[in-house]
Parts: sequence; structure tokens; C-alpha cells
Amino acid sequence: MIALFRRARRLVVQNLVVAGVFIAGLVVWDLAGTLPLPLGVAGHEGSTVLVGLNGLRLLGERAWRRAVAAGA
Repeated sequence: MIALFRRARRLVVQNLVVAGVFIAGLVVWDLAGTLPLPLGVAGHEGSTVLVGLNGLRLLGERAWRRAVAAGA
């Protein structure tokens, strides 16, 4: 269980970094004044989908087997 918790925590940190980089890039691009609104929305939603798909990796049976093997 602890191994799965550690894996989940690493994944959460990965997701925060990915989302933060996307948002920071979009903010900088917008402050430069050249980011079209539809592209900004698409970029933000794209990062949300990417983070969601990354989080779904924890639901895979392989992740549970790997966590059990690491804890044993």
C-alpha cells in the first residue's frame, strides 16, 4: 500500500508540473499579446486532458502489480 501511495504521489507531482508548465507558457504567450483566445482555451484543455490521462495510469492493473512487487 505504501508503494502505491508513493507512486501516486509521484504521479500527482508530475501532473502539477505538467499543468504548471502549460499554464505558465500560455500566460507568457498571452502577455506577449499574440495568443488567440481559441488557441489558449485549446492549450489549457489539452493540458487538462493530458493530466487526466496521466492520472489514469494508476487504474491499470500493471500499476497495482508493480506496487505490490515493490512493497514485498
